[in-house]
Amino acid sequence: MRTTMNNKAFTLLEMLMAVSFSVLLLTGVYGFYNASSQSYSAGISGQILQDGADIVINKIIEGGTEPGGGVFRLATGYSFYITNDPNILYYCQNSLCTASDPTARWYTLDPTNTQVLYHHPTSNPLGYDVIYSAPAGSSFFNQATNSKTLRFSYATYNGKTLPNVAEIDVALTANVPMGTTNNRVAASGSASTFVLLRDHTCST
Repeated sequence: MRTTMNNKAFTLLEMLMAVSFSVLLLTGVYGFYNASSQSYSAGISGQILQDGADIVINKIIEGGTEPGGGVFRLATGYSFYITNDPNILYYCQNSLCTASDPTARWYTLDPTNTQVLYHHPTSNPLGYDVIYSAPAGSSFFNQATNSKTLRFSYATYNGKTLPNVAEIDVALTANVPMGTTNNRVAASGSASTFVLLRDHTCST
């Protein structure tokens, strides 16, 4: 009795082609998933940064709670003072506010540009209360322009300084990982406002 053998099988070339096709297919699927995931993450991060910038603006406008002194708001200050450093704003209960005024309150950034600080006469022993901390991986510093992004200035109109109007701008920036080669893209959130201090005195 003769036995018939089946010699049909995949050749090495066919196996290599099948493996290559599978690798290409999986690479495409992973690339699509990764791009979608990173895009989603970037969008969420941008919204968090925008919300953070809005929170900082609101806290500056509303003022900080002071032990034994309630809340002293920027809008209730008698005068305010913006130095040559655009990243700090003083406001006082006395006229012609100065940095050495014992009633002075002020906002500024910590040395790492990740916290917004508030100083008042009853501040803790370190001299500042932290009113906002940036989310991990973000800060109040723009690497592209090499500048801090919490700014105070006197508002201007038609080239003239408006004596009773302070302009406040704040932006949070962060780097969101993109792709598998560790490329990074900057995500940012920003907010700005004008604070009208009607009938108050602005020092220069």
